[in-house]
Amino acid sequence: MTCQRSTILPPFKTHNVHIHTADNETLGAWFTFADPFYATHKAHLLGLSGGPTSNLSSPSPLASRDDLIRAALRAHPTILFLHGTTGTRAMRIRVQHYLAFAARLRANVLAPDYRGFADSTGTPSEAGVVLDARAAWDWLRVRGAAPASVLIVGSSLGTGVAVQFASALEEEADAGDRKTKSGVAGWVHPAPLAVRERPRGVVLLSPFSKLETLLDTYYILGLVPLFAPLRTIPYLANFIKGFMIHRFDSLAKVVSLKAPLLIVHAEDDLDIPVWHAQMLFDAFLEKHLPALPDIMPEMVAVMAPPGVVAESVAALMQERAERRRELVRVREMERVGRVKVFSKDRVDGEVVFLHTWWGAHDVGLVEGVQDFMAEMFDMDTSSARKSI
Repeated sequence: MTCQRSTILPPFKTHNVHIHTADNETLGAWFTFADPFYATHKAHLLGLSGGPTSNLSSPSPLASRDDLIRAALRAHPTILFLHGTTGTRAMRIRVQHYLAFAARLRANVLAPDYRGFADSTGTPSEAGVVLDARAAWDWLRVRGAAPASVLIVGSSLGTGVAVQFASALEEEADAGDRKTKSGVAGWVHPAPLAVRERPRGVVLLSPFSKLETLLDTYYILGLVPLFAPLRTIPYLANFIKGFMIHRFDSLAKVVSLKAPLLIVHAEDDLDIPVWHAQMLFDAFLEKHLPALPDIMPEMVAVMAPPGVVAESVAALMQERAERRRELVRVREMERVGRVKVFSKDRVDGEVVFLHTWWGAHDVGLVEGVQDFMAEMFDMDTSSARKSI
């Protein structure tokens, strides 16, 4: 079935596909061809549809839609797009992302709907949506996409899925390495395709640090804090959060990512404050900075004169600031924002924080951001490792 529901989608550029998960759910997804590939094979795609060109001889020797998808995966990088929790893959704002990535980044885009969304079966859960990301990855791999050609892009709450999934890939790689070194051949269970594989990179658009913190800072319509009504009752908000089943703690997992990582957040994001992104970036720096005291300065003040405490804390913070300047390269990106780059001990790729001055919550639609992604991940080639 070809997706023609949105008038902004070119004919037969985006196709509806179904993806089966390891726990027997079925996901609906859209696959969008990269612009150069679509331009070359448009007549053949229309012919497959039974459209007005179906009787024309096509220069393409490919026999089916699946053949074309396989060829596109070999010819161009592919973005695995993990959307947020509102709506489905058919939302206009998300379709704009697919078309922008296909045109400006010259990439294919696979956009699955998580279990329980749209036409996908099942009920959403933290573990379940990570399995969904894995199933989408394996769908691409089975059809010939190389790991180094797949860029994982999470948007908003989808960044939590992206971090959890990419971290799971790293954990499996480490487990495989440990078994190999200990002389254990193979795996106890059949190894999925993602084992010991690393993506081209990971992009987090408008991310949050962890779901619990997000609830404290999320603004309804950009105006009213979600937990504002509970602040008049001491401890009630923390009590409610104690019942949370799904944590999506990106802050705890993000430092395990070894692939190149780009974090993008806009200053004018009214949904998720930009300091969530700063926290994720800072997590990579922390082990290289002078350690903070285990007890709070207020507690130290009980045991030492206030002047001594203030001086020692100020000296420590100054030392940490100086060390940060040594670790992080900073440059301005004209009319877009500020770029911070951390590369110490990053053998497989840098960590980059692009703090834009504008773009709001859909910062991925800013052309300057798309151009930066294209440069960092070298989207014109089949494999990428590029310094910014």
